[in-house]
Order: sequence, then structure tokens, then C-alpha cells
Amino acid sequence: MLRIPKPRIRNFYVQDGVAYTEDRTIVRRLKIYSLFPFSIEPLEKYLSRFGTIEEIRWDVDKREGSVLFKEPTEAAKALYCTKHTLNGKSFLLRASRSWEQPEEEEEETGRQSAYDLPIVDDIWCKVLDYLPLDSRLHFAASCRRFQTIYELESQRLNHVLKMKDVCQLTDWNIRRMMRLSGKHIRRLEGGPLHPRWSLLKQFVQLLGVSCPNLSEIFLHRIPLNPDHMAYLFQNTSGLEKIVNLSLRRCQITDRHLVCLGSLTNLRTLDLEENPGLLGDTLGSLPRSLQVLKLSGCENLEPTRLSNLSALPLLRELRCSEIHMRTFNRNWMNEDEVAAVAADEHVYRELVKSCPMLEVLEMSVCPYMDERHLSGLLHLRTLILRAVDLEPQPYQVDNSMLMALVEVDSLRHLEFREAGPGFVDAFGLKIISKLKELRTLILRNQNFKADELRELRKLNALEFLDLSDSPHLSNEIIAELTQTLGKLRRLKIKRCPLISRRLTEILKEKRWVEVDV
Repeated sequence: MLRIPKPRIRNFYVQDGVAYTEDRTIVRRLKIYSLFPFSIEPLEKYLSRFGTIEEIRWDVDKREGSVLFKEPTEAAKALYCTKHTLNGKSFLLRASRSWEQPEEEEEETGRQSAYDLPIVDDIWCKVLDYLPLDSRLHFAASCRRFQTIYELESQRLNHVLKMKDVCQLTDWNIRRMMRLSGKHIRRLEGGPLHPRWSLLKQFVQLLGVSCPNLSEIFLHRIPLNPDHMAYLFQNTSGLEKIVNLSLRRCQITDRHLVCLGSLTNLRTLDLEENPGLLGDTLGSLPRSLQVLKLSGCENLEPTRLSNLSALPLLRELRCSEIHMRTFNRNWMNEDEVAAVAADEHVYRELVKSCPMLEVLEMSVCPYMDERHLSGLLHLRTLILRAVDLEPQPYQVDNSMLMALVEVDSLRHLEFREAGPGFVDAFGLKIISKLKELRTLILRNQNFKADELRELRKLNALEFLDLSDSPHLSNEIIAELTQTLGKLRRLKIKRCPLISRRLTEILKEKRWVEVDV
């Protein structure tokens, strides 16, 4: 084994006198770097002292080149030399990257070929099931037989690619994976990245070139800059078949959205929890978009939702917890007062821009014009989220609920994060007029017994959630289940007046699933 000093900087390791890259590839080719010009003849003569040279290249202008030694031990000896000097001028040697090394001989002295192993391929296929992605790639690189097995199993094993597995790969393993199984990858998911993994740029550059059938991307907490987005979606080699795209908490801004314009097959886009998104470029999104999720984009201006008029096929919009101003007008400055005046036309403009909306999730604020939602004649699902504004408590606008009575298509009504009193007794009476309602989720409200009986009018109701209701009793539940003939599921968690006796009361209502 070589006993020579180790260099201070290296991209290899040595075992038994042979240098290997981080991908376990034997090093025979070395890179040459210098700040000074050399002619190739004295350079070759100098390097020959370490062993037999099969090939040498040198670019005088760039002052860089490469040398290929016949034996790996010779290359290792050159790498481990602490200083290289020619004509009084120094130069550096580094191990070339894995894919620049020559192909290794499959059979080595004293090693048996995998083709000679008396094990059927089905057994090796089962072995792959137990290996993580990086080990599968090393398995495939060990010999041609194993590479063939990996390629055959790739369609089954690599249908979904997870970022936690990708973060275990080196640059060469990423390239090897893309070459062997990129065409089989249909879905990419995961995040965040491992803090020590720094190959995101190289990874996204290869995705478009190597994964022509990738149709779904679901990333979470992975910082993407505009260059990443351009590599993924905008360049000629970018991804084209993306149908579902989710980039939650990925530091997306308005500038990023411009890169998505070429995704003509995009149907669902999830951009939730990206505070850098203001909404100025929403109109540049692909016209094929049907579902758009913007909830949690806390700086997105509600007035920018009118830009969605450029999306004629949009059917679902989730935009709760976007930029909400202070509740109390006495605390506002002049700019905020002017902004509130603009908010008075937010939903009127949204109805004009997206008249075909069927699903809408939004935050409820008393100073906005939610009553105009009755103009959405195709609305089937409405989710109203309360926000933490001052002063407390505040409640949903009953004029909006009254307007919803005119929307015959409404089937699902849900209130989220609502404190007690968010819907008052009069609001509950209005809700009881929604005769076509199938689902009602109304948690944490302090309705009295007589007020809860209003729900008996919802004859089409199939699912009712009254969890956290302090005045809901066994008797009220018995009356509701007796009257609501189509009710199939009832959720009443954390209701203090509900006792075990309810089971006895509902024993004849076996078609009703009760979640207590």
C-alpha cells in the first residue's frame, strides 16, 4: 500500500493503494490545472515518472487538461504527491469526476462474475426491494447483469421519486439514475432538502432532459430561485407534461409564476404559504388551469384576484389567509383606509372574473363584499375561514349567508377556525334555508337547544359536524336523526352533554355513522 503524504484538498479516497471517487468509481483519469502555460511534451515526461500514460490532453490557452494512467495505483501515486512542479512552476492534479473515468473491466483477478453466480434474477429483484435508492444505483453499477435487473425493475420501483432519497445521491449517481430510470419517473415529491446536500441545481437541470413522462411534482419547503424554475419549466428542455404541481413554502414570488406559462397541460397548481407572492402575475398562469390554491400567501392582495379572468377553465380557488388588514378602522392610516375602500369590490370582481367557480375557500372579513358570492351560480362547495383579527369576537356577515340562499347549486358549507359566536342564531336560521345542502361543518358554536332544532329543516343533509358544541345534548341528536332522513354521518366530538346513553338512543339508526 502507498505510504505517501495526503494532499490537503481531495475529491477521492484511497483503499489498498487505489483511489476511488465518492461514487466508488476507480480513478485512472486526473484533471490538470495550472496558472502558468506549459507545453505538452515536458508535462507528459514529468507525469510519466508516476507510471504508464495511456492518454494526455492539454489546452495551452485554458491551462488545463487531463491525463489517463494505465493502472489505478499509478494515478493514486500521482494524486498523493503533495506538490507538482515543472520548470519552476507549480500545477495541481485532481481526480476527474466519476463519469469521466474509463469503463472498468467487469471481471477482475480473483473476483467472480455475477453471471456465474447460481442465483436466479427473481431473487435479485427481491433484493432491490430492500435497498434504498443510492444502494440500488451502486448495485446497478457493479456489473452488467445487475444493471439489466435494475432497468427491468425500474418501472416498478421508480414510479415515484422522493426528495429524501435524492438527497442521498452524489452528482454521478443522479446522472446514473436519470440515465437508467428517468423515463419511468411519473411523480416527484418531498422536502425539505438535507442541509448538507448542495446539488439542487444539477438535479433540476437533468429533470427536464431525463424525465419526459414526469406529470406530478409535489415539493415542500424547498427554496426555488427563478433559475431553478427556468430549468424546470421554461427552457426548451424543460418539463412539458406536468398536470399537477405543488410548490408549498418554496419561496415562490410573482417572478416565478412567469416560468409556468408554457405548461399547457397543467390542471392543478398549489402555491400555498408563499409570503413573497403578491398576485401581480396571476394572469400569466396557463389557461388550462382548473384548480388554484393560494391559501396562506399572507401578502397576496385580494384585489389581484381579478387577474384570474385569464383562466377560463378555473373551477376551484382556495385563497384563505391572504393579506387581511386590521379589523378596527380607528387604527388605520390613510393608505389602509383607501385599501379598505378597494376591498369593497374584491368579490364582485372575482365573480366577474371566474363565473364558473365550483369550489371556493376564503377568509371572512366584515369589511369585504362577500355578499356578491351569490353571483357564482355554479358554486358547490364554500369554505369560510375565520381569521384572528381585532377586536374579538366578530361574526360572519349574515347578508352573505342570505345571498347564498339563492345559490341552488350549493352542496357543501364549512366554517373553519371559528370562535364561539361566529355564526349567531339568526345566521343559523338562514343556513337552515339551504335546502339542497349535503354537508354542513359548524364546529365550536354555542347554539342553544331551540336554535339547534332549526337544522331539522335541512332535509337533504348527509353529513353534519357539530363538534365542540357546549349545548348539544342526546335529545337534540335524537330529534335531528329522526327528522333528517338522508343523514349518514354525524360528528359530535368534545360535546360535554353527550353521554353513553346516546348509543342506546341511536341503536335503531344503524345507517347513521356517529363519530363521538
